[in-house]
Amino acid sequence: MCRVVSYLGTPLSLNTLLYESDSSLVRQAYDPSIMAVLNLAGFGVAAWRSAEENEEALLYKDPGLPMFDRNLMSLARTYDGSCIVAHVRGANYFEAGSADVGRSNLHPFRFSGSRLTLAHNGGLHRFAEMKYDLLPFIRPELASKIEGTTDSEWIYALVLSQIDGPDHDLAPEEIRDAVFGALRIIRDVRTRRGIDLASGVNLFVTDGRSLIATRFAYDFGCYEGRISESNRMFQSLWYTTGRDYGLHYGEWQMTGAVEDADSILIASEPLTRDVSKWIEVPEYTLLTVNRDGGRISIQATDVDV
Repeated sequence: MCRVVSYLGTPLSLNTLLYESDSSLVRQAYDPSIMAVLNLAGFGVAAWRSAEENEEALLYKDPGLPMFDRNLMSLARTYDGSCIVAHVRGANYFEAGSADVGRSNLHPFRFSGSRLTLAHNGGLHRFAEMKYDLLPFIRPELASKIEGTTDSEWIYALVLSQIDGPDHDLAPEEIRDAVFGALRIIRDVRTRRGIDLASGVNLFVTDGRSLIATRFAYDFGCYEGRISESNRMFQSLWYTTGRDYGLHYGEWQMTGAVEDADSILIASEPLTRDVSKWIEVPEYTLLTVNRDGGRISIQATDVDV
């Protein structure tokens, strides 16, 4: 199953998140600490240097292995981001369409003309049966931009379709409500189709200024047929807050008091050996993270759809 790391705060080197930390995202591609599943179906990252409204995000994707990607290594050493979402993809060979490995299926997704970006950890089982039932809820100009075969890109288009003008300056609550709206539509379509199989929907959604993350699954515990072991687990999600994430006193960690935090890391699994400063996000929870006046605020909301 895919692994994701997201960051919002003072500018941080991509190299720190992707390569340097104890359990960096690139290491999780071949040696994850929580789920013993390889994630070798490609890499992608979206990043912003600042929260300026007109800033164009960096978007880098490659279907190869990030541990051997010299271009990515060079980029990571020279780029600092105030908002970062990076993703290593694990293809599910038991679900039609999701095993296709190629650039068009790599996360994070960002359509031209939209600042909003989305990465997904999980999978909608029997998606091929339901995806065209989602089409009436996706604006035609957005549906025409779908290029790949993954459920994740359809979820992204569905989220964007809940917003009037996805290129506008969005409040964190607007992004949160768009995510909730998309999750409700998917629930309704699954119900009409009689689909009640466990389907993980851990989403990471950002516009470079705020960050939404979910730890959620439809019908967890319901399975049939041959299911990969990773899909029998509730996809993990953790976060840590503080200042100046880096190597301090021989350990990768944030510094400072939680109440004085100016940065947050949200990831599928902790990036450090010492997890004492990481908090596991409860199941069926949505986090809304905003950075205002140099301080991080976090709001947790129950996901009940």
